[in-house]
Amino acid sequence: MINKRNIYYRYIRRKLRAFYRATAPLRKAGFDMLADLGEMIEIALENLEDLLITKSDKLEAGFGKAHKLIRKKHRGFVLDGKRALTVKRSQENVMCVSPSGGGKSTTIIFPSILCCPHSMIVNDNSGELSQSENYLLSKGFVVKYLDFGNPEKSLFYNPLKRICSSSDIAKVSSMLVRTSNEKSDFWTLKSEELISICIEYLTENESQIYRNLANVYYLLEHLQSEPETIRTLFKENATETLQRKLEGILKNSENTRASIISSALASLNFIGNDKELQNLTCVDTIDFDSFRRQKTALFIRCPLGNTAYYQKIISIFFEQFFSSVFNKALPSDEDLPISIIADELGSMYLPNLASIISNARKFLIPILGVLQSENQIFENYGSFNAKTILNNAGVKVYFTGLTDESENLSKILGEYEYEDEKGMTRTRRLMTADEIRTMPKNQVLIIPSGGKPLKVKTTPYYKQRWMVEALNMKAETNLGHENPKPSFTYTAVYLDLSTFKKKYNPKQEEKIINVKFPKYGE
Repeated sequence: MINKRNIYYRYIRRKLRAFYRATAPLRKAGFDMLADLGEMIEIALENLEDLLITKSDKLEAGFGKAHKLIRKKHRGFVLDGKRALTVKRSQENVMCVSPSGGGKSTTIIFPSILCCPHSMIVNDNSGELSQSENYLLSKGFVVKYLDFGNPEKSLFYNPLKRICSSSDIAKVSSMLVRTSNEKSDFWTLKSEELISICIEYLTENESQIYRNLANVYYLLEHLQSEPETIRTLFKENATETLQRKLEGILKNSENTRASIISSALASLNFIGNDKELQNLTCVDTIDFDSFRRQKTALFIRCPLGNTAYYQKIISIFFEQFFSSVFNKALPSDEDLPISIIADELGSMYLPNLASIISNARKFLIPILGVLQSENQIFENYGSFNAKTILNNAGVKVYFTGLTDESENLSKILGEYEYEDEKGMTRTRRLMTADEIRTMPKNQVLIIPSGGKPLKVKTTPYYKQRWMVEALNMKAETNLGHENPKPSFTYTAVYLDLSTFKKKYNPKQEEKIINVKFPKYGE
């Protein structure tokens, strides 16, 4: 039986929709008040639908109301190019899944940067996201770069500067060797152990100027070519415990020892073969605490096409950032949130990502993770941790063109019942896997935790005049704000091992190799 209220509702909705479409040119011309009126009309229509549509006990899977989750006035992560989450809802984290070229940068990342009201750290692999620099400066931001392709413009970052304990050493060593949560073999474990020994020696016995990855590689090189020199160095400077650890490596057979050292060197090859990177990581000029006090945008960039080459150092940076934040007291009301926009999150490996994404909300750290496929998370972290990571993303956004995710999404969206032409009750999925895979490019699926799914149309930044103007803003329109540039240039300084080469006596090699140390606890 036809419901008259539904017919009446559809008539009203059709007329109001026509008015909304007719005002589109005016809204695009910049009439913000009219745009807000259009949004109010849309919200009113959706509320009217709730009142007029009759309820039933049938399967009625359907899409929710977008305005209940995202609005233009909100200042969290932007999900459709125009409308954003609240900052509080953004702190529940967002995971965006889109194949390459799907529109994630133009629809979500650029708008989220331009609308962000507080500090942020942006993983900008392509280098294009920093086009927003001049606009951010005009809004009172301090804009900084950790740029591995342009050291003259970059801050300096030394992973060893933030090492405070043996667990910190183990974490850095592990991240230098591993690129995923793969099962450890003998060579992996021994490489980690040898790198840990070198880091521990530098942090315990050498001055700050020598505590960097360049000198870790330098020690490994000499351990391969002149092991006696390093033995003498440790014998004179290192603790007995550290000497025993080194001897445990060196007393393996010649082939085994050579393989362990070669494996450790291979893990640090990206440092050893890159003079600029050695210099860029020789000291540290990044103050994480300043992000809480002043609006700051830090862009992390590397040469286009070399993402995998710099993946280890970028991963260590983010891991140490979160460790630094989590080791402090919970932020006060005066502290600024710090948004993390992690483009190409799947190319990084953060061992504690499952814990990070679970606890970031308490520390006012909204995370926007961008993946090309959920399979990247499963491959890097294993099934258990991958599910934890995805489940702790309060909002997930899916673009068209996905393959493996489409079937699972189809199940999540649910089913509804309808009557066919013969009056028979049939059941159908809200969207089939094929319909999800072939969605129009200007549509996305949004899955909020505990809420109905949304299917919304997107508006890329280049179709919004104010965003285009913001990204094309010239430096002279910065209203007097100046972006501070790095003041100094640093060069890696290496340990002087010449003294220990002279002290080595080949006739005493037997004594050195067979040196006996007291057992632990004696």
